[in-house]
Amino acid sequence: MSAFVRDVLAAYLTSAVLVAVGFGLLRAALAMGMERRLDARQTLRVGRVTLGLAVVLPFAALAAREWMPSAPLFTFERSLVRYAAPLTPVEARPVRGGVPEAPSSDTGLPWASLGLGLVGVGAVAFLAWELRRYARLRRKLEALPVLRRVGRVRVVLGDAAEGAFSVWFPGGGAWAVVPSGVLEDAEALRLTVRHELQHHRQRDTVLAYARLGFDSAFFWNPFARAFSRWLAERQEFACDEALVTVRRVSAESYARCLLQASLRVPVAFSLPAGVTGMSHPTVRRIHMLFQPRPRSSVRTLGLSLSLALVLAPLALWAQGAVKGRAVSLTEARTLADAGRKEGDLPVVVDAAVVEQLNKFVTTPKGRDFMRKALANLKTHREAMTGTLRSRSLPEELVAVAMVESAVSNLPETSREPSMAPGQRGAGVWMFIPETARRYGLKVEAGRDERLDVAKETEAAAALFQALHARYGDWRLALAAYNQGEGVVDRVLAETGVRDVSELVRTGKLNGYTATVQAGVLLLRNPHLLD
Repeated sequence: MSAFVRDVLAAYLTSAVLVAVGFGLLRAALAMGMERRLDARQTLRVGRVTLGLAVVLPFAALAAREWMPSAPLFTFERSLVRYAAPLTPVEARPVRGGVPEAPSSDTGLPWASLGLGLVGVGAVAFLAWELRRYARLRRKLEALPVLRRVGRVRVVLGDAAEGAFSVWFPGGGAWAVVPSGVLEDAEALRLTVRHELQHHRQRDTVLAYARLGFDSAFFWNPFARAFSRWLAERQEFACDEALVTVRRVSAESYARCLLQASLRVPVAFSLPAGVTGMSHPTVRRIHMLFQPRPRSSVRTLGLSLSLALVLAPLALWAQGAVKGRAVSLTEARTLADAGRKEGDLPVVVDAAVVEQLNKFVTTPKGRDFMRKALANLKTHREAMTGTLRSRSLPEELVAVAMVESAVSNLPETSREPSMAPGQRGAGVWMFIPETARRYGLKVEAGRDERLDVAKETEAAAALFQALHARYGDWRLALAAYNQGEGVVDRVLAETGVRDVSELVRTGKLNGYTATVQAGVLLLRNPHLLD
């Protein structure tokens, strides 16, 4: 579940970035001459397309990642050395053998969940506030006198100090509000009503709810707010233009109406987010009425496609939907099944394994660690796998040494990173002193046989053999290798559950088993980073 939350949060943050990028590119294209080649309605259309692409593309890339077939990206070759893949750090160091350690359950609140929760709370609060304003506005409109009805639109008389605006309520009808001050001028009244009705014809009042949802979702993003305000402005320009060009309204009469409206409403009045209406008609609106209007739809399509060609690769790159992307649960299971030979360490691919594998594949720290592990494995591979084979143990248990020490022969005082939780040990297998002595290794002031790779490997093989004989399950054996037999025995006795996936999910056991199994998948498929 946490991997899904991270993916959703990543898509959301990518959308927020693409909104800023798309808005910047659009404004740059318009400033470099495209604005003179598009009319207001075409510009509005391109703006809406750009906004839609910025919001939808990251989530589409996330969905496409899950549907993309694995065959073109992955080949099922086997290799025990060569390259590697990435992983994220998993806390401190492991406790082996008979020294029990309390099972570590993740008590820290995941940052992805926390971030998504904060954004969700903020978005819901913003939306609730605006919907409350909508409800108040509707009650106010129902109390206003109706001048006339035009189809399903009620034209009502508003306060003289407020500007004209339009609004539509799902299931509650459509409204056009005109200020009482225009009653003195029949021409101004006629043009104001036609302007507000045009908003309904253009579906601006319906699309206002999409803008409301966008404003709520990205309430914290200044670029999103600027984009939303720009669209509201272009919406008014498009409405003005449609009246003059399509409805054959006199540009001079309409300009006079706009000027009178700007003088009549000197102070901005507050409307819920998304409601159509501008309290300050600008000089630019009046100038636009007298400018030539190009009608070529090819330019609209061309600019939209150009912006899409920039935003789509960015969304795909950000979501990892290209080569090097995160591995899905289905792909991980395919990799585990396709790469397995008889006698290999069984890999049970669950959500925890996929999460850890993607840390291996997508985080720089994990990638560096595992590349180092696979490079170091070349030095000790034959000796280690030979010892494991001699005891009829799976060779892929070398993944334990990869996770523990990056196959580095480290003293107990070393501060080199490890991917294993728990107490720190020494050697490539990271034995703690108690376990080392129990399996015949000398750990004394002047002598530490844990740093003898051959001897420690013999001790590790004996420990693996004993743990597997004790539990009859490799995942339980790996859990006991890290947390100790005492912890595993207690968990099994308390829960009666032997499914390690369930025990990890409920926090009874830590994620060490998933980390090792992800390492096994990388041993089988080192090309995941190619």
